[in-house]
Amino acid sequence: MRKFSKIIMLALIALMAFSCAAMATDAPSPYKVKATQYLTSKGWEENTKKVINQMFDAFGRNSKNYNPECRPYAVFDCDNTISLTDVEEQRLIFQEENLRYAIKPADMYKVLTTGIPDVNLNCGKDYANATVADLAKDVSAAYAKLYAKGYVAVDASKAHLKSKWLADDDWKEFATKIRLMYDAIGDNMSVSISYPWVGYHFYGMTPAEAEQLAYDSHKFYTEYGQKDPKNWTKGKWQSPKNYKSIVGPVSVSFRLSTGVSTEMRELIRKLDANGIDVWINSASPVQTIRGLHRYWQLDGLRDMVCMTYKIKNGVYTNEYDYDLHAQTQGVGKAETVAKVIAPLYNGHGPIFGAGDSQGDFNFMTEFKDTVCGIIINRQRKDDAGICAAIAMYQNAHGIDLYKAMERGEIRFVLQGRQENGGYFWPQTGTQLVGKDKVGVLHEKAQKWLGMLEAGTKPNQLLNDCTKLTGKLKKYVGTKTR
Repeated sequence: MRKFSKIIMLALIALMAFSCAAMATDAPSPYKVKATQYLTSKGWEENTKKVINQMFDAFGRNSKNYNPECRPYAVFDCDNTISLTDVEEQRLIFQEENLRYAIKPADMYKVLTTGIPDVNLNCGKDYANATVADLAKDVSAAYAKLYAKGYVAVDASKAHLKSKWLADDDWKEFATKIRLMYDAIGDNMSVSISYPWVGYHFYGMTPAEAEQLAYDSHKFYTEYGQKDPKNWTKGKWQSPKNYKSIVGPVSVSFRLSTGVSTEMRELIRKLDANGIDVWINSASPVQTIRGLHRYWQLDGLRDMVCMTYKIKNGVYTNEYDYDLHAQTQGVGKAETVAKVIAPLYNGHGPIFGAGDSQGDFNFMTEFKDTVCGIIINRQRKDDAGICAAIAMYQNAHGIDLYKAMERGEIRFVLQGRQENGGYFWPQTGTQLVGKDKVGVLHEKAQKWLGMLEAGTKPNQLLNDCTKLTGKLKKYVGTKTR
């Protein structure tokens, strides 16, 4: 009886093993889909759509060499790439307009001059020949008056008083000059100073308060842009002419409205659907982008690396947190990918990069694994303009993704958009905000295209960036990391 039972048991085990094998063979793999998901939205430029769809075939989860244990990944800039404007600059406008601050009046000057190498530098005639110190003193004095009137709060609890402070000369002085400071610092120093400077405005806030401020800003300006295409324009502030101040009256202009295109949502979603992870690598503060993601709900996004600030006693200080990673702008974006993201993928770099400007050039060109990059066309004359020129050359010569890979080159694509309305359209050209004509390449980029037509290779053009634009003092080289 025992011998018979043993035989029956072995037979059952064998049957179960056979059944499991059959189930494994017949059941669909969790890493496969019935069909590769392609870009189909109407606003894509033809070459952009074609090349990215080729990338889905070559590297997506249905490709022969796909490894679900080490998924390929893509890295996106956010401002003016995923978003249709600079959401951090828009957030600054929202914060000023709504007086959402946690800074005590006694600390405002300290916050405004944080990281400034020379506060007494003359910022030039475009900035009334003012110094950062003088602008900061004027802003701080006006802010103290607004604070004393009970207008300032970290949340929206004072919103019922907004009409009063918008009509107040103290607010006009404060808002105009604090926004002007951002431009003055960036133009006279560098974005490595102005970009973290904007994040110092979170000083004294908890991360949750900072994220809520960002969320409210994105919600307001997204809805503002959706109300009327005419809202995709520029605003302007003027400080009072007869206001007692050091600098005197000034004015400043800035973009209005924000949003995310149908096409960009589709790209992120279908990268993920095809088994390619999506990361944001942004020069905006991390809470600004977390607030953006919470409002926009970008389906398919894995995670983000952004500008980060130190926290003390639960609130933000006016100190960048280099312990986590470099500033996520310029070279720092590539360094952060190498330090934070690549180790999660066995040291591999991204296969795809998305950007629009100088700050995205390094992470989009330096990694060996990168095969494709999309440039959102803003008619740049910086190193992003080099990438745009290469895209136009590759388009003209019928170089698809596979041919570019054979040559050891990155296949760039150039996507145009209508900035006077906030949407992508199926061409390489862009109509910049406030302009009445469509443009493709800046005149400098047109010269670089001419160099390509004359025989310069794309990789050579990229590697000559320090001579062509002078934006970078050093460049590690194309496909070197």
